[in-house]
Amino acid sequence: MTDLKNASIKINWGKTYSFLTFILVLFSHFTVYSQSSDFIYGRLIDTDSGEGIPFATIMVKDLGKGVISNAQGDFIIPKTIQNDTLIISCIGYTSKYVNLKNLKKQELNTIALKVAVISLDEVVIKAKKRVKSLSPIKIVKKSIEQIPKNYSLNPFSYVAYYRDYQTKSDNYINLNEALIEVFDNGFNTCDRTDSKVRLLKYKVNQEFERDLTLEINYDNYNRKFLPYARIDPSGGNELTMLMIHDAIRNYEQPAYSFMYKMKDDFLINHKFTLAKIIEMEGGSFYVIDFKLSNPQYDDNYEVFGQVFINRDTYAIYKLFYSLYNTQKDEKQLIFNAQVEYVKHDSLMYLNYISFSNVFKMPNPKDFVITDILYNTNKNMLLVTFNNPYLSDVALKRSNYKVKVDNKRVDVKMVINDTPKTICLKLDDVSAFPKITNKDSNRIKIDIKKLTDIEGRKLGVRTYLNYKQYRELFVQQVQTSWKEKPMSIIDKFLPLRDNDIPEFEETLEYWMNTPLMK
Repeated sequence: MTDLKNASIKINWGKTYSFLTFILVLFSHFTVYSQSSDFIYGRLIDTDSGEGIPFATIMVKDLGKGVISNAQGDFIIPKTIQNDTLIISCIGYTSKYVNLKNLKKQELNTIALKVAVISLDEVVIKAKKRVKSLSPIKIVKKSIEQIPKNYSLNPFSYVAYYRDYQTKSDNYINLNEALIEVFDNGFNTCDRTDSKVRLLKYKVNQEFERDLTLEINYDNYNRKFLPYARIDPSGGNELTMLMIHDAIRNYEQPAYSFMYKMKDDFLINHKFTLAKIIEMEGGSFYVIDFKLSNPQYDDNYEVFGQVFINRDTYAIYKLFYSLYNTQKDEKQLIFNAQVEYVKHDSLMYLNYISFSNVFKMPNPKDFVITDILYNTNKNMLLVTFNNPYLSDVALKRSNYKVKVDNKRVDVKMVINDTPKTICLKLDDVSAFPKITNKDSNRIKIDIKKLTDIEGRKLGVRTYLNYKQYRELFVQQVQTSWKEKPMSIIDKFLPLRDNDIPEFEETLEYWMNTPLMK
């Protein structure tokens, strides 16, 4: 092994490489285990399809609070609550009442819900005047105009369970959970600046996989980014960013592409179709599908969305929005946004909001150079890689081009130093001014055809796909509140870095931690 540690100069190769090889091309059966015995576990499924029902409300009748099922239809309820009834409801399904005594402990309880849908053809005759009087776009327009009447303009508050996490192959990674209390000054104020949040409890869940490399901030370029989209890094912390994406609450503020300001842009950018009318507890609802219609965006993006609007009050109960990129042959999902409101007394209040997006990160197994040192005494370059290289190719001198002051210097010998390091003995460089640490960028190296022992080509960047989720599930609503002393969070500081005081009332609310698979 050649000793090149003495008299070595570190080459700033990351900034001085000028060859093509290193340019990053950017175009580019369910089982429960290890669960606590203090809870009852349930899964909601569609009676017909058997698929899980996401984001259904599971309310404990006498307590007046509850939880929301997750994306797989799972939920948990403390087993100490036994003499009560669950009211299970979800838009599009018939509500169901379940006695907690009938649910098994330490087992997964499967509960089926029936679809509550009446096709459009069946209701046109009964509701001909109502359907004919307003076109889909006018229904949506009226629903937006009615927001000040259907949602509270007075201060209100709610306690909610919040979580953010990533997934790969449906496995939870970096699950963080919190109980929060939100104090909203009303729909005539700006949610981002005027609403206040206090943190009741925060938990970095160590029972699920943790991967620190995925927790870095989005750079919208190559370290962590959304294909064909951007995330505003100044949007605030993870909770603040989620709440911004509630297009109903922020109907006068920017939410996301291509919704933007719902009040001004939703109707302009989308085409609406009345898909069906459903009858369920809470009334009769228009189900309106929409897609992107603005010619400026149609060639590159596609939207699928649905909005559920009460036919009597024109209150928006549910909004679903998915954005895809269509620049290639197949659609690529960018994000899903879903928000639902429920009625308390005579007004609508948030039930849940979920925002998920895909993102890409460089594959840590890609074959790259990690360091280059120049030994002034021995006139050698020491090149270190992250993976063991294939020696047969690595030892060929023709694969290396070295320049000093932009003039070619021959490589006289290639030495196999370690499985991850090679040494390049250079021709005489005495004719050049002495190379020091201050001007190490005078040396440039071009390496071609190298692969690691797994066949990965040097400098060829690949990316791994992940999904990011931020979700908020309301457990209890207070339709009015008065200003009181309280510890509020800094909306631009990560939740884990905010002060987390101890509140006795957190015992009254539940972490709806996902079930392990």
